[in-house]
Amino acid sequence: MILLRCYPKVTDFIYEFFNHASWADYRFIPIFSYGFWVACGFFAAATLAVIEMRRRESLGLLAGQEAKTIVGEAPKIIELVIYFLIGFVAFFKLVGVVVYQPELSSGVLTLNNYLTSFNLGSFVGGIIGAVAVCSYFYYSKNKEKLPVPQKRKITLYPSDGVGDLVVIAAVLGVSGANFFNYLENPGDYVNFWQDPLGSMFSGLSVYGGLIFAGLGFGIYAYWKKFNILHFFDSVAPGFMLANGLGRVGCHVAGDGDWGLANPYNKPSWFPQFLWSDDYAHNIIDAEPMNVIPNCTEEHCTYLSHAAYPTPLYELLMCTAIFLILWSLRKRFTYQPGILFFIFMMLIGVQRYAIEQWRDVSGRDTYGFFGIQFRQSEIISIVMFTIGTATVAYLLRKYKTAGVK
Repeated sequence: MILLRCYPKVTDFIYEFFNHASWADYRFIPIFSYGFWVACGFFAAATLAVIEMRRRESLGLLAGQEAKTIVGEAPKIIELVIYFLIGFVAFFKLVGVVVYQPELSSGVLTLNNYLTSFNLGSFVGGIIGAVAVCSYFYYSKNKEKLPVPQKRKITLYPSDGVGDLVVIAAVLGVSGANFFNYLENPGDYVNFWQDPLGSMFSGLSVYGGLIFAGLGFGIYAYWKKFNILHFFDSVAPGFMLANGLGRVGCHVAGDGDWGLANPYNKPSWFPQFLWSDDYAHNIIDAEPMNVIPNCTEEHCTYLSHAAYPTPLYELLMCTAIFLILWSLRKRFTYQPGILFFIFMMLIGVQRYAIEQWRDVSGRDTYGFFGIQFRQSEIISIVMFTIGTATVAYLLRKYKTAGVK
């Protein structure tokens, strides 16, 4: 069953979906499933943040900043040349991948040699792509052309800076996730210099990413003079959905973020992919002694004891929390901060609950009052406590002020 195995790369799934057809073998392209789903999460979060920010901007709750710009300039020759070259190089190589697919999939030609060569690619594809990119830029720029270019004052709103937010979330999120993961499990980074990308994108701490990205967002909002509480209320629902989509990447790639072994027999009415999974073809080759017979793929191992698919449980939980937050956003529009701290309460509950199912053997624990807690459990308790106390405080504050 296609749902009951791992696909470390998106191209592994494409190859499997088309029943190992030779023309569909693009496994030489390293589009990793985890990164793909994280990117989908970032896109979803950014889209939802823009929608909510624009709603609050229209109500005057998120103000913009004035900036000066020149409008009405005609397209410049140098700009057209640059876009033509970019379009040619990009499509020369992209279309060329299809042309040289038999050689690349068979190993006769390596992807690195293909990308670094000057003569391998599709000249026709390059010309068509260059003309298309250049024409689009010319049309977009030319339709705004004025007889005389003018200097104008424009207002830049928080929703206009969503690209900045994505960069902040990506850079600080990955950095924070690695930092907190290092505190809990420094062994993940023993071979960092041998495999820096593998070390940076495995075993990540969700809370570490959330905390670092949140600090970055706070500094950004302060620097841009945005209303910080309205700003955080706008991004909170999208983050929950992004977290759920990121967990799809964990599950599909089989990066070790699965649950404990499920020792129980499955009820006939319950779907197998939600009951247990042996994570065949997992990207980390968790149990190298368990080899799939006749497997010729890159990752050919499976778990000896099928585990709870906790990433899928997190997807369902995060989606439910997203729907709750999205449905409450209008209710608390004029009570800024409440939505964000409800988010803190719910993510604390969600994370603490899933930790009881996850396989985190080898992780360090911390003792308090004779009880051993994992790092994520401690942070969950702290976040739930802060969220609950702050929501109670804000509700009382707004009620006293007569804000509804």
